[in-house]
Amino acid sequence: MILIEMILMGVFATYFMDLLAGFLLKRRCIYSFTTPVFLGRWFIYMFKGKFIHRDIRNTPPLRNEKLGYFVSHYLIGVVLAGFYLILELKIQTFQEHVWIALIFGIITVIFPWFWLLPSIGLGFMAAKSSKRKLIIRTNLINHTNFGIGLFLWIIVFHRLFI
Repeated sequence: MILIEMILMGVFATYFMDLLAGFLLKRRCIYSFTTPVFLGRWFIYMFKGKFIHRDIRNTPPLRNEKLGYFVSHYLIGVVLAGFYLILELKIQTFQEHVWIALIFGIITVIFPWFWLLPSIGLGFMAAKSSKRKLIIRTNLINHTNFGIGLFLWIIVFHRLFI
């Protein structure tokens, strides 16, 4: 049952994050520092053994980059939701305080800051970018929205799985 909830919760929270990102991007509240195509390229290249790029935009394109983006993005969301659910099973505080899901989502910002951004050529926490503050803020907003998605899942659907 935890596997089913992990998948549904991860997809829900990731979709919620993407939905709000699209809304906020149209209103220029967040900064688009990359595209799904470039993120898909990054993900597919990892399977080919290339983990670091000077600038992902200058790395030769591959087939199915957009599909690579969706698979990787939602798979990461599912894994993170699963990790949250495992912590909830093991740590009493997670069970008692539903708002921990929000905090957990915000903490996931460490992945783009210390894994994605350096890997695509922007440096740790976008240190190599002239738009560093905008990228950092965008990551924080998006991952807060992921946390809100986890929080909403816990509030609305979690009791169906316990």
